[in-house]
This record gives sequence, C-alpha cells and structure tokens, in this order.
Amino acid sequence: MAGTDDDTKNGGTPPTGNPAAAAAPDPVAALVAAGDHMGAARLAVDRGELPRAIALYEKTWRFADALPLALKLGDRPLAIRLALDARDTAMAVRITDEIPRDAIPELRAAAAAFAARGDSWEAARISERAGDATLAAGYFRRAGSLVDLGRMEESAGRPHQAGVAYEQALAAATNDHEAALAHLALGRLLARLGRHQDAARSLQQAMRDPPLRLSAGRALIAELGALGFRIAAAEIVNRLRRESPELPESPEQIAALDAAEVAASTSTLGQLTAEPGLLRSRFKIVRSLGAGATSQVYLAEDTLLGHPVALKLLSVGAGAQGAERQAYLRFAREAEAAGRLRHPNIVALHDADPGMGLFVLELMPGGTLTDCLAGKIALSPASARRLALDLLSALGAAHDGGIVHRDLKPANVLFDAVGNAKLADFGAAHLVDFGQTQTGGLLGTVAYMSPEQISGGSIGPAADLYALAVTLFEALTGRLPFPGPDIVAQHLGDEPPRPSDCRPGLSPAHDAVLLRAMRKAPSERWRSATQMANAIRNWPTDPIDMSPSLPASGDTPTTDPVSRVTPPAPALDVLLGRTRYGMLFRRDDPHLGRPVLVEIREESVEGEALTALQALAAAGGPHVQRVLALSDDGRTVTYEPCDGVVVALSDLSGSEAGAAAQAEAALRAAGVPASASPRRVAMMAGGPVLLIVKADQPPG
Repeated sequence: MAGTDDDTKNGGTPPTGNPAAAAAPDPVAALVAAGDHMGAARLAVDRGELPRAIALYEKTWRFADALPLALKLGDRPLAIRLALDARDTAMAVRITDEIPRDAIPELRAAAAAFAARGDSWEAARISERAGDATLAAGYFRRAGSLVDLGRMEESAGRPHQAGVAYEQALAAATNDHEAALAHLALGRLLARLGRHQDAARSLQQAMRDPPLRLSAGRALIAELGALGFRIAAAEIVNRLRRESPELPESPEQIAALDAAEVAASTSTLGQLTAEPGLLRSRFKIVRSLGAGATSQVYLAEDTLLGHPVALKLLSVGAGAQGAERQAYLRFAREAEAAGRLRHPNIVALHDADPGMGLFVLELMPGGTLTDCLAGKIALSPASARRLALDLLSALGAAHDGGIVHRDLKPANVLFDAVGNAKLADFGAAHLVDFGQTQTGGLLGTVAYMSPEQISGGSIGPAADLYALAVTLFEALTGRLPFPGPDIVAQHLGDEPPRPSDCRPGLSPAHDAVLLRAMRKAPSERWRSATQMANAIRNWPTDPIDMSPSLPASGDTPTTDPVSRVTPPAPALDVLLGRTRYGMLFRRDDPHLGRPVLVEIREESVEGEALTALQALAAAGGPHVQRVLALSDDGRTVTYEPCDGVVVALSDLSGSEAGAAAQAEAALRAAGVPASASPRRVAMMAGGPVLLIVKADQPPG
C-alpha cells in the first residue's frame, strides 16, 4: 500500500485491480519515481494526458508551462488560477474578459481566484459582471474602492448604504480628483432621491475637477432646472459648450440627454456595454415627457426608424432586490405582453431590450386621459362613447391573446394626434391563463380595481371590464364611483351610484352598461369586451342639457382629443385653526364626494421647504398623510383629512409603533429631512397615520 500512495502522489497511475493493467509499466510514473518531474510532465503531454501534465507542472511550480495546457482544455477558471500563480495578472484579466456574461459559474470561479490571491478590486469587477451585487460590494469595500461600493449598493436597491459609502469616500479622499468622483456619485444619488439642492451643491464641487466637468455639469443643469434656476442652468450650458460644442443648446435638452444616458448605463447590474455613446448613436433625446417611480420617458428621434418615438428607460436593474426587483420584473412582463400584441388601439412597441431596461414606443402626442380629466372635468357623451369603444377594442384583442391588463386607469390611456385612444403599460399583465390570483401585493391602482383583484381572487377579463367601467364613470361624471375615504371597503361592499344621479342628463343606457360592468361578482358582468361594446354602441351622443350642478362650458379646446365641461365651484371653507405656516381649512370637494384639508400659507413654499414638501408627497402611503396638491403660487397646499384621535409618535407601542417606524423609514428613503418629519399620529381604522398638517391653534 505504501508504494501505491507514492505512485499516486507523484503523478503515477494507481493500481486498477486488473492484473494485466497493474503489470503494465507506466513510463510517466517511472520518470516521477526517478525524480524527473519535468520529463514526466512532457511525456504526459505527448501521451495526451493534459490534466496529469498540469498536476505535475503545478507540483514543480511551473505554472507558466501548465497555463497553455489549461487553455487547450478550455478550462478558463483553471487557466486564470494558473496565470495568477505565474504572476501574469494581465493574462488572467484577458482570459476573464473572454468569459461570456451568461457564464455565471465561470465568472464566480474567476472572482474567487482573484480574491484568494488578494486582488479584491478585480474580484469585485468580475462579481459585478456576474450580477452578484452584494458580493461585489464586499470586494469593493475590501479593496477600499468606496465609490464603487456605493454604486453596488445602489444597484442592489440600498440607497442609504450607498450614500454612506459616498460620504466615506469623501472623507477618505487623498486628492481633489478622488473627492470630485465622490461628489459626482453622491450628487447623482441625491438627485434620484429628489434632494435637488443637496445634489446641486455636490455637483458644483465635482465640476471643479477638469476630467469630470462635463458629466458633473450636465447633471447640475438638470438639478438647477428642477429648482427653477433656469438662468443659472443656461450659464452652465454656455460653459460646457465652449469645451464641447456638440452639446445641445438648451438646458432641457442636456438634462434629458444626461438622464437618459445615466438610466441606460445603470439600468442593469454590470451592463458594461451600455455606454452613453451607444444610446446617443441611435437616439437624439429631445426632452423629458414624464417620470414614474422606476422609469423615465423621453421624446426622442430614432435614427434607425427615422421618426419621433417615446423612449422609456427603467431606472432599476435586474440585480435589484425587494420592491425594485419587482419593478424590473414588471418591466420585463410589459415587454413580453406588448410584444405579443399588435392592435391600432394598443400603444405600439417598436423595439425593446428588457436586459438594458429600454423600450422604444409609439409616440402619443395627445397626452393621457388623466390630463383630459384634470380638474375633474367630464367628457362629452360622444367623446366618452368613442373612448369606450376604442378601449374595448384593445381589451378584446388582449383577452383573445391570453392577456389580462390588470391596471386599466386614466394614466394608462393615451391619445394620438387625432384623438384615438390607445391602451398602454402592460407591466401588471397576467400572461398565459386567466385563472391566476393576485400575488405579491396589489398590482394596479386601488381606485380602479375590481373586488376580486383587491381580495386576491381569481382574475380574468371581467376584472379589466370592471376597471374600464370605473374609468368611464369618472370620464362621464367627473368623479369616481367610490371616492373614499375607505375605497377598498366601498369596492368590496358598496353599490355604485347611477351615473345619471351624478350627472343629470346621462341616459338609462349609460346606467345599465356601467352598473352591470361594476357588479361585485365577475360572473354577473359582461361576458366579454365585445358584448360590452355592442351595448355601448346604443349610448346616445346628443349634448347633455347640463344641470346647475355641472354648468356647461363655453370653451371648446382645439388640441385636446375630448370635449370638456366646467366643474362646479368648490364649497365654502370651514376654518379649523392656525398651523405653523398659516391657516387650515376644511373643504368639501363635490367631485370626490369627501372633504379635504386646505392650508393657506402666509409665504410661498420655496427652497428647502418645497423640497421637503415634494419628498413628503412622494413618500405618501397607507401610514403617511397624503399631500394632494400645491397651487401655482406655492401658497395653498391640499391634504387628505385624518380625523382619528391624535397622539404623539413617542406614545405608540407594539404593532402600531412598528407601522409608524416603517412609515418613518419610507420618509427617510424618500429624502424627507428630519426637521420636516411628522411627530404626531392620527389613530385611524387602518392603523396609525403620520400627520403632516394639523391645526396647532383653534380658530380665533
């Protein structure tokens, strides 16, 4: 047995149990036994025994000789390890760069090889390519590359940790360029969190570094625009164009271009190929069309298609976690669903790259139905009938294709240049079958959701018809059928009002179609989009003799795709008392059918106060009082009322304290400063609600 061990250790062939094989001489083992390891390795190569030869070379520290053999075998992780052991780091990096992005096990093995030999930065770079944000962050931290650490924390959906890393990078900077890099990264993060003033300060610091002047300046232009400092933004444009005359001339164009390129280059974790130049080579960004929580939409000229398009860019990547991960998956579902649908009443998808987080969509210059209904303005019967038939045609095509939209609402109804309505945003859509249930939280907007969608029941085409009926009810009457305050309970248990009761002059045909579509049981609604459309074709389109509660407007817009009527005047205000900034009133909103709180401030909301209010509005949720509107002059702020018992935040305990703590965390993540954080709570039926506004002094 001792001889067997020696043979194995020195590259020999162990006995097999076959007497003939055991008796056959092994020349490689013989050379090993004679101490000629180099000769044994060369002989193993000649005999085609490459793994054996590699092992012999490794025993004698001849890593450079073993490296070509590993490459010949196609074992890249082994080749990388051998190259590193041979102290040929450049070769190891070249081999690593040849590994395809989807070869995740090879990339992870390569990262481990670099990390084991003390090269944490290269290990981090490879882990980023493999999509391992958390692992890459750890390696970047070990390497002391704090800006890269922050970038990985952002990719993983942890903005607070990213901000901490950037601030640590500032503190640890040993020269002006390192500090400028940290200022640039921190400024972009603050901009994404809506903290425009803080972002502008950091970006101004970054602009002082010549290599970063262009990128920091473009980002600064966007922040100055968000703050309303257009003259200052124009001055930055002039400075940048002296060095880079190819830049657009207007601040808005530069801001849109910068935001689009940043979104494209950071949309997917490790998207090393998404360089700004690639985006610019196909698309000329004209201006921003709007933004949501996880995406930006731009008007762009597509040089490939040769006409204007809407460019939608996701701001989170496939490597994100938690809520941002769900947003990415929703984006991918939208690409799949939209790719299966081709219909004149569905917004056309020209091109998509879910991996890059990019859509090229048909441009819809007519705006959204939300725009048309702004100010609770109702549509004419003829416009509402046309709208209904357009959307039912789109839903019929989607349902026939096995797709339930699940998020039909005014914001997802768009108009083309001649007023045709088209359905957009299939990101919440269910594919394949109609028997799936609501999972992963509520997808869609509660004000338009069917009872089965709210309660987690089986979802089918009837859910879309319900949402359409709610949308048409609002379009015809200027108000929702279930305006709240407990919208969920109303959808689940209350019968909707007749449309004709909310807008006298509507016909029994309007009542019959919409009330049937809003029945609680899906089986009692219209059987299909086609059946509902056939009923709507009987709607009268004569102008309504408007009652005094909804007077007719003498204005007829020339560009909007629908006709409008003027909403009623608001009811008289009831003074509740004085707040920190002004006077607080209660107002009954006739369209919502419920009261709101109106704060009339002594001074306009500007600067840091405006930033804080915007952050509070963005962070609104079930446990934070909602900011509903801010007047153009900045002096009138509208809030939702919270009429529960008011207690101090510090008095909460148990689950109530936990709910409030989560709400406070959401405020921090949205960039609400501690000085603006609510300290009082209204105890509502659904739990504690952080109060943004309440009368501190009674009237008089």
